[in-house]
Amino acid sequence: MTEEKKSGRGRFILLMGTIAVLLTVVASAVWWFVVRPVAAPTPAQIAKEKLKNTKFIDLGSLVTNLQSADGSTHYIQVQIQLKTYDPAIAASVKSFMPEIRNGILMLLSAQHADKVSEPAVRDQLLQQIKQQVNTILETDGGALKVAKPGAHPPIAAVYFASFVVQ
Repeated sequence: MTEEKKSGRGRFILLMGTIAVLLTVVASAVWWFVVRPVAAPTPAQIAKEKLKNTKFIDLGSLVTNLQSADGSTHYIQVQIQLKTYDPAIAASVKSFMPEIRNGILMLLSAQHADKVSEPAVRDQLLQQIKQQVNTILETDGGALKVAKPGAHPPIAAVYFASFVVQ
């Protein structure tokens, strides 16, 4: 009978040792794949990733009339490019293209013909277009009351590919 107790006790110790080893292996794996601190990306790595994901979206040519103090009719024709670092934004821009173009045309038609060619006015206009497009994209075309929280706006920059005032 004492041999049966010893062999039962030995099996129990062997079983507990095996369980302890397995728990140690599982805990190490969890730490390695989940909890382990990962080094923050360097600025060079971030820049390389942004460059890889950079996408330009062409809004096409837009033509509208301008405000005029002298009573004559003046027109502006622009071609606009949107810069984004998220390739998925192109689909959103395409979905909201009529609303985006309308907003830009409203901004352009509010400009005065004698001032729109000044560099400071152009820069301000680019910023207004960027804000307008980001607002449309962040609120899903106005379906959301407040913009989606996010660290980076969908459109990083706006560029004029052509700019003609007549």
